[in-house]
Amino acid sequence: MDIASDSRDEDRSLSNRSAADVQLIFKRVPKELRRFLQEQAEIMECVGFIKQSIMALLPIVIVSLFLAASAFAKEQKPERAPNFTFDAQWIDTGAAGNKVPHSIKGYRGHVLLIDFWEYTCINCIRDFTVLKRWYGKYHAYGFDIVGVHYGEFPMGFNADNVRDAAKRFQLPWPVVADLQGSIWRAYHSNVWPNRYLIDQNGDIVLHVEGEGHNQPMEEKVRELLAMAHPDVNQIPLDPAEETFAPSCGIPTDETYVGDWLGRGAIANQKAYNRDGEVTDFHPDGAPADGKVMFSGRWITRQDGVTSEDRSGEAQLRYHARSVYAVLSVENPKKPVRVDLRQDGNPLDRSEAGADVHFDSQGSYLEVSSPRMYYVVKNAAFGSHLLALQPQALNFALHSFTYGNDCQQSLE
Repeated sequence: MDIASDSRDEDRSLSNRSAADVQLIFKRVPKELRRFLQEQAEIMECVGFIKQSIMALLPIVIVSLFLAASAFAKEQKPERAPNFTFDAQWIDTGAAGNKVPHSIKGYRGHVLLIDFWEYTCINCIRDFTVLKRWYGKYHAYGFDIVGVHYGEFPMGFNADNVRDAAKRFQLPWPVVADLQGSIWRAYHSNVWPNRYLIDQNGDIVLHVEGEGHNQPMEEKVRELLAMAHPDVNQIPLDPAEETFAPSCGIPTDETYVGDWLGRGAIANQKAYNRDGEVTDFHPDGAPADGKVMFSGRWITRQDGVTSEDRSGEAQLRYHARSVYAVLSVENPKKPVRVDLRQDGNPLDRSEAGADVHFDSQGSYLEVSSPRMYYVVKNAAFGSHLLALQPQALNFALHSFTYGNDCQQSLE
């Protein structure tokens, strides 16, 4: 997400796609070799070896990485999976009442997938559909999953919130709330979702970052299980995924409303006040794509923006098929009504997300528990202006994320 003339635009597009291809391959190269290649690249760049003609050398670079990785892998010792830490809190909601191991050693002889997730992360939520399918197909053959939850927003460091989320998503595997981030750091994780496949000996054999890239993971799971259970090869593989194909639509990047590491999306000229202070916002025209224009009194913080009156509004410009918002209120037992309008009108039922309600006044959200809310599910991919109008104080808006045409069945 963090990634002149027409001819220059076309060249830039080709370069970006090629860089993405190399990045996907590079992630599969062993870590020690990866560091070596990075060091050599830096040296070559310093002496002017790498030129803008890198596009012409791309096939050679790709083949060289694969060959080098293959040769290097023969000498590389397997990486031992770090154990779960004692300061984490286990939430065994998925174990059907059965006691489950709380250590990597306890899963010896099994194939274990460690899934780092975050309960407000739509990328993680969409991947649950795939993981549940694998769990159903392979669990009887010795395939296990442990979900390690590490929070992105403060709400994610509350074990009760994690427990509620695990129940809401009906996760059939055990979950551990990594409230101190000890497991997250032990695995050097820095993205959600983040998956580590551990073999029967307790070694990490595959690491996949981010949503998607599922086929290599399933193939490796089957390969490991087939050593003791050859009949797993009779189980049909999941069909190839195309959820990020250009034809699916390329939506707006994740929108952080708070002043999040310099990525805050407030479009007003006043923008961010000192953390925790109130700003009286006045709209400065329409927001650009991925930006939020505020009116009324709001408190700006690093992790979001909180309403300080009942007449404020937040307007988001986006292009996508669906919209999700991470929202919270001061007291979950006192829900806050948030009226919704898209392109100047209340949402129609045909374009409303699963959390939208309707009454004589129009469309609205009832925000209570701190979580991700399903706000918009348009009939088609497109550009829109979405307005949120909280009807009470202490409503917090944290972030927006989006879905394309090919991700609707994974929500």
